[in-house]
Formats: sequence, C-alpha cells, structure tokens
Amino acid sequence: MATRAIGEGENRDAVPFTLTLTASDVLTEEGAQAYLRGASGVRVLPWDDRHDADVALVLAHRVTPATLTRVEEVTGSDREQGPPVLLVVDSISERHLWHAVHRGVVGVLLRGEVGYADIVRASRRALRGESPLPPTLVRALVERLRSVPGRRPDSSGLSAREVDVLRLLAEGLSTTEVAGRLNYSERTIKNVLHEVITRLGLRNRTQAVAYAIRNGAL
Repeated sequence: MATRAIGEGENRDAVPFTLTLTASDVLTEEGAQAYLRGASGVRVLPWDDRHDADVALVLAHRVTPATLTRVEEVTGSDREQGPPVLLVVDSISERHLWHAVHRGVVGVLLRGEVGYADIVRASRRALRGESPLPPTLVRALVERLRSVPGRRPDSSGLSAREVDVLRLLAEGLSTTEVAGRLNYSERTIKNVLHEVITRLGLRNRTQAVAYAIRNGAL
C-alpha cells in the first residue's frame, strides 16, 4: 500500500493521497466520486483497487449487514495491512457503532453534519492515524465499553503517561489537542500511541482506548 506518514513540518492539507469509496446507492456514489476527483491532492481509485488506496470510505444512509460487509472487504482478517476505513452515514446506533469499530472502522462521520470538504479533512486525519468521531459518538462508544463485563481494577500494564493520553482520546480529543493539553509534542503523543498499539497487539487507537477501559485504567 502507498501510505506515507505526514511529518510535523509538512502542510498536512497539501500532501497528496489516494482514496477509494463505495456507497449504498448509485447516485450517492457517483456524486461523491465526482466531487472527490476534483478535490486538491486527492486521487480516487476504483473500489476493486481498494487495497492500493491510502483511505477507504463507505457511505450509507443507515448501517446494515451489507454496510459492514463492505467494511470487511477492506479490513479482512489482517486489518493492520489495509487502509483506514471511514464510515459516512446518516445515523448510527450504539450497537452498530460497536460492531463497526470491531470490524476495523477508524472513524465515523454523520452526513447531516459534514460536507465533502469535511470528508477530505477527516480522510487526512485518518491517514495521520487519528480516529475522526463526533463527540456524541465518542461518548456512546466509551459508555458501551465501560458496560462490557470483565472490567477490573487497573491491571492494564499501562504507564501513567499512556493512561493520560488514552484518557484524553476517550474524551474525543485529537492528537494535536492531546499534545497541547499534556504539553508534549505531537510526535511524542504519536510515539506513545504507537508503543501501546504495538506492545499490546492492537489495531488502532480506538482499540487502545477500549483496552484501557476494559482493564480498569480509565
């Protein structure tokens, strides 16, 4: 895959990237493709070439089994190797959000709250390793995680700094906001997340937050 990291000194909104998309209806798919093909720095690949893209978008009015199947066409069984997947939907229930995250979705956008320019920006955030989620969905996901049986007093093996970072991510802050809140560089925050994800064999920061909650660290 052609994914490249975006350095701190680079203009994050100028680095070219590729994306692929699929939608639940033809009109939505054609409209999205038409706009995104004209967006600066964006190259749109056919869905059949999805594993060569930097970011994958799945657009749907509501989440159905077919929607989740589309997600799994990208993530498959080896989710570390596929591009990050963003789900763009009219609405999503807590249950479907839970299922989507477990299938490898790294971010969810609500169609009534975003335009195509916002989708491009969210795609760039996903490419940087962030998880674009509206605050309401972050809270719903965190509460769902906290209700899962098996949570116990802190047995996470996480350091105090790792817990601080994950706690702020659970509140819906971006990497940049976490860095500012903790007075670290953004690179340091990314390194902390990479260490946690790698050490624990997780797929992304959402799973890292889930791990911390389930093990009583948050």
